Amino acid sequence: MAALSGHVAIVTGGGRGLGRAVAERLASLGAAVVIASRNAPELDEVAKGIKRTGGRALAQTADVADERQVQELVLATERWVGPATILVNNAGTVDPLTPLARSDATLWLKSLAINIGGTYLATRAVLPGMLDRGYGRIVMITSGAAIRPSAGWTAYAAGKAAVLHMTRSLALELEATGVTACAFNPGHMDTETQEQIRRASTADFPRSDEFRAAHRERKLSDPRVPARAVAYLALPSTERNGEALEWSDEALRGAVEAAVPA
Repeated sequence: MAALSGHVAIVTGGGRGLGRAVAERLASLGAAVVIASRNAPELDEVAKGIKRTGGRALAQTADVADERQVQELVLATERWVGPATILVNNAGTVDPLTPLARSDATLWLKSLAINIGGTYLATRAVLPGMLDRGYGRIVMITSGAAIRPSAGWTAYAAGKAAVLHMTRSLALELEATGVTACAFNPGHMDTETQEQIRRASTADFPRSDEFRAAHRERKLSDPRVPARAVAYLALPSTERNGEALEWSDEALRGAVEAAVPA
């Protein structure tokens, strides 16, 4: 029997990049997957691809920064196949890439509304049900920016740091409940988000040269590789509560290799 047979997963930001890779991996392990983002055509493409391979998927357009839309996402999941047992908080934005003094306040605050506000709203929407049932796996996608400051990236760094510490605090509330929450940093991946960062000028984002060099030197991973780690963290047998994990950690990679087939 597939490792996630009978489970229901919600993956935010599931239309592209890591979110898409995670949704496809969870579906391959038997989970019914609800993929959410603001881009309906992308979601439909991912859902159709999963169905073609024999998996179950539902595309649900939702802005994670909108509480009503997040609630509808969770209700649509329950109506389709049942309550979520897995939540992967992947939706996010890297904008604005600019020094704070020249930043647009609306864009800056919107970044936090998506990166930390959306993570909060999705978690808040599924958590009561998980606690009532005594089971759940919540994986927050974070970043090295949560602990490494970068000029020109104040909003993103603040949002990802908030996600990391929210996860650690939430984990204390979840002890002995059967529900776990952990944070996962997938590292640098070859995604459209990375392309967006590489297009930034060094005047706006001094580290952009570093990202362009990483792409040139082929140091970016395929998102399907760290997606295996997210699947591992979603398994019933994995109880990594309150941990901040990174794909670069060899011990984590070993655990993933043993638990999730390539």
